[in-house]
Amino acid sequence: MAKQTINIGASANDGTGDPLRNAFDKTNDNFNELYLALGSSTNPINLFDTSGNIDYSNRPNKISFLYSTEAELLAVDPSSYHGSIGHAHSTGALYYAHGSWRKLLTDTSGGSVLNYTDPLNSFVYSANILNSEVDGYVLGTSANGSYSWVEMTSGGGGGGSSFANTDIDSHLNTSTAQSNEVLSWDGSDYDWVAQSSDAFTTVAVGGVNIQASGGDTLNIVAGSNITLTANSATDTVTIAASGGGGGSNSVNLNSVDAGILNVTADSIAFIDADDSGNTKKETVTDFVAMLAGTGLSASSGQLSSTITQYANSDVDSHLNVSSASNNQILSWDGSDYAWVADATGGGGSSTLAALSEINTADLDVHDVAFPATTVHVITPNGSSSWRSDHYGTSDNPTLYVNAGETIAFDLTSVTSSHPFQINTAGGSAYDTGLVHIAPDGTRTTGNAAQGKISGVLYWKVPGSISGTYKYICQVHASQMIGDIVIADPSSSGGSGASRVQEAETTGSIADGASGSVQYATLGKSFALQKVQVDKQAWIRIYSDTASRTSDASRTQGTDPADGSGVIAEFIATSANTTFKVTPSIMGWLDNSETEVPVAIQNNSGSTGTVTVTIDALKLES
Repeated sequence: MAKQTINIGASANDGTGDPLRNAFDKTNDNFNELYLALGSSTNPINLFDTSGNIDYSNRPNKISFLYSTEAELLAVDPSSYHGSIGHAHSTGALYYAHGSWRKLLTDTSGGSVLNYTDPLNSFVYSANILNSEVDGYVLGTSANGSYSWVEMTSGGGGGGSSFANTDIDSHLNTSTAQSNEVLSWDGSDYDWVAQSSDAFTTVAVGGVNIQASGGDTLNIVAGSNITLTANSATDTVTIAASGGGGGSNSVNLNSVDAGILNVTADSIAFIDADDSGNTKKETVTDFVAMLAGTGLSASSGQLSSTITQYANSDVDSHLNVSSASNNQILSWDGSDYAWVADATGGGGSSTLAALSEINTADLDVHDVAFPATTVHVITPNGSSSWRSDHYGTSDNPTLYVNAGETIAFDLTSVTSSHPFQINTAGGSAYDTGLVHIAPDGTRTTGNAAQGKISGVLYWKVPGSISGTYKYICQVHASQMIGDIVIADPSSSGGSGASRVQEAETTGSIADGASGSVQYATLGKSFALQKVQVDKQAWIRIYSDTASRTSDASRTQGTDPADGSGVIAEFIATSANTTFKVTPSIMGWLDNSETEVPVAIQNNSGSTGTVTVTIDALKLES
């Protein structure tokens, strides 16, 4: 209301001013408006406390502390105005007075601030950090403008983790290792174990293969007239043979004199069991050549054994590495060893997620627990609203489901700050038919299924209910709240007669302002039975959206014109008012509209939302 101005006339008692009663009526109107702005006519709010300080709580205060330049701000004496704050537009920063003007840091990780230079930008924010943070690590730098998370004990400057001196002491500088043991990875650490690899796999002697395995020892046994000598320094075995006499079928070597075998001139005699016992002879050089094979070489009648050993560098390149993963094994690939997954087989998958088809489809047990009619992937839009993948970027969209069907809410993207809950239109938790499946398969029902932040919540909607229910965030219930409209189970084939109840809430509107809402379940024809409102308000119900628009300029207390499309209107002068409509009022929707348009004016005295619940007999779907 505009200020009421009192006409004081041209001069005293000239008869041209307002009469005394009119003048005081205008004064009273002006004071009423002032009192209403500060609270109410009976309980005004004091702007100042007893000490003269501003004391105005529970409302947003809009006081600007803007200075065009930093110099303009610094010209204000910080001692005289100790505790003051100010914003210099030229620097984009905020300051407070404490002996001098102190400049506050501004978080620019979410985007730049006009004119503001962030002193932390070069080394605090993630764009300059080269890796992800790890528990127990510290931020290190190589003095080149970049930073990395490194182990506290390993030093760094941009590198990752490494073995410290204590790791070397516990594994290499130790007296517990035994001769010929090797350093092996057990999945979590290194340990000294017996060497299980073989220097050779097969030795072929005279057509017979000798297979090496485990810790086998190759024994070379000297036969008659054969002398074996070994040199550990040169890793060689020497076979010497003495000459013997001839004979047709048998040879008696007992009388053969000892002597030195002439590798070039002497021969070795054999009895051929497959050739009637005939004797054959081979030179020593040829005989030794027959013994040559893997790991054994012959040259000029000398047989040499080649023993391959791993050097320290081989151990370093295969064992002293951090690349091995848990349960991997060291495997020979034909030319070298490498850490690979253990492919020795097992007893099959023990979890659903381990099945290859499930893994390929990216499914979990909570995705397939119940056959839902539809699944809404729910995500929080900050702390201001919910969103569903079915409705894109629409905030708090209205969701629809038929009675007797199952609707699912995928909460994978919901954080711990936004526990999800199903409510009745009146605001109480609704537990019937709720089943929650956690990511690990844990199942909870009823009230225990409420307030979840992961997994999938299934609602097996009872076949006996209809109307509007709510999905909310338990922490931000006034902002993150949307409708779930349940279709009347008996309304099929375009007709029906059943009672329905639907609640709708305006957005946040100022005192004296109006908001528009739509009612989707009342039907195209209905009998109005009851209207409930949670705050002081003026409620108007229309036959079509165009009529609501045309009636927007009408003020409270003015009757609508005949045929203007106003079905009914209600004025609630106190909170939580219920209007019983007796007898009921018939309502219907014009044109092809399917939702009943309603306008609600907030008369509560403060900015906020208004919720109106309508009960009606649904006559036409």
